[in-house]
This record gives sequence, structure tokens and C-alpha cells, in this order.
Amino acid sequence: MEIAASRTKTGECQLDIGPVTFTLPSEVVDALQQVIDQRLNQSNAIDDEGIKRKLEAYKALASKMIGVDDRIVQKFAPKVTPEQLVTIARLAEGDALYQKICRNLSKQNRRQFEEDFKVMNKITEQHACLYMEQIVPLIKIAAQEQKELYS
Repeated sequence: MEIAASRTKTGECQLDIGPVTFTLPSEVVDALQQVIDQRLNQSNAIDDEGIKRKLEAYKALASKMIGVDDRIVQKFAPKVTPEQLVTIARLAEGDALYQKICRNLSKQNRRQFEEDFKVMNKITEQHACLYMEQIVPLIKIAAQEQKELYS
């Protein structure tokens, strides 16, 4: 649907929305603009709140990965991208997961991970959520393997 806006000779705003035409005084246009701005900002606040809740859950999940057996970390680490591995290491409490990952990588992969960790120091909250959403299935597999290992 095509929308066109123009001003009439009297200064009113004319909106053409498909076959329908609205003629609105400038006060109405200002009020409409305020309502739209308010709604857009309100959704951003709701989205920010959702991201914060997700990050807290992902931080708890990353911290639980500290207790995973080294053999499982050795299988898990090569399956994820460098961004995902750095993100989970950064989300975990302290540097225990970082140390565990380094300990369970080959020398070459460890050097690459350490370099990636230094370079990727400004991951946004949105990217962190995205990376964690992508690796949750792999974390579930690792948790299942951990459970089987200790059964």
C-alpha cells in the first residue's frame, strides 16, 4: 500500500493511504508524532528488559559450564564459532571457564582463542544473546554427556 503525505494551501497535512485521504490539522499531526515516538520508545524499554533477563539466564548457564568435565569441553569447544566461545567465556563468572577452555585446547587453538578473547572485548548484549541462543543446543548435548559420564 502506498502512503503519500503533503501540505494543503491552508497548512493542513494531507495523507493519502491507498484510496483513502485524510486531511489533518498540524496539532493532530504533532500529537500523532508524539504517540508514535512514545510507542517506539516503550517497546525499546520492553526489549531491553527482555535482553537483560536473557543475559542473566545465559550468565548462569555459562557459569554452570565451569563444572563440566574436561573431556566434554574438548568436544564442545571445536563445535562452536570463536565468537560463541568468547561470549560464553565472558559471560561465565570469573575466569574459571576461560582457564578451562584454554586448558582443553591444543596449543595453536589456545593461542587463537586467547587472541580472539583479547580482540573481541566489545560484544554487544544483542550479539551475546544471539550467540548464546545458537549454542544452547550444544550446551544441552554437553549437559547430557556430563550426566551420562557420572551415571
